[in-house]
Amino acid sequence: MNSIDQLLGIRNRVAMVVGAASGYGRQSAITLAQCGAQVALIDCNEAGLRQTQSMIIAGTPDSNTEIFITDISLVDNCDRLVADVHRHFGQIDILVHTAAVLQTRLPDEVDENHWNTTLDVNLRSQFFISRGVAKIMREAGWGRIINFISTAGLSGGLPSSIIYGISKSGAIAMTKNLARQNGRFGVLVNALSPATLDTPLFRRGMDDEELKELKRQHLQINTYGRWTHPEEVAAAVLFLSSQMSSTVTGHVLRADSGAELSGF
Repeated sequence: MNSIDQLLGIRNRVAMVVGAASGYGRQSAITLAQCGAQVALIDCNEAGLRQTQSMIIAGTPDSNTEIFITDISLVDNCDRLVADVHRHFGQIDILVHTAAVLQTRLPDEVDENHWNTTLDVNLRSQFFISRGVAKIMREAGWGRIINFISTAGLSGGLPSSIIYGISKSGAIAMTKNLARQNGRFGVLVNALSPATLDTPLFRRGMDDEELKELKRQHLQINTYGRWTHPEEVAAAVLFLSSQMSSTVTGHVLRADSGAELSGF
């Protein structure tokens, strides 16, 4: 084992990456595999998952990955997913949950379906998957749980993303609670607030002109004046997944390229 492997402490550990078909989930899976982790690739988008798996194999031919296709908005599926990953790999050491939905609605436009869809994916799935893997990690005496949130969870978000913001705020409270419960067992639970990335979540059904204007506004107020690269946020995921973060739990890491300074 070389010095980098010793520093990271994740070679041959098993990482579950929820939302691995695109965006930050895809890059997190690639980065973890590059550093020696075995990776369970999870999403409802089979084509995207297979593309992610192909990218991992091309860059890291000796990697060990497996695809799990499921709808995480259902609690039974969340419980079954944890059991299936554990059965396949024999262990679960790292959870990275990036999956989310964002549908814009002003407060007066929110209906029960919008509420349920957003909370089921963004918050409920994070809780039930985190709860399931935490039990396995406690028995092993080591674990890392990283749930993606958003600046909306810290600021409340824009008027049109109120339910999205509520879901992400709830994830912060969940992170702190689970961190308190599991720290004595070597299981660390943190949240990560990433920078905005040009993904399907960011586009959220806008037409070309709307998207062009939103991109222009984003770059105008962005602290860096540029788009953040997925690899930059995946490096923060790697830190929280590794032995380097052994004193960090219950924390919200803002890997957001200074979004707070831009007024987000």
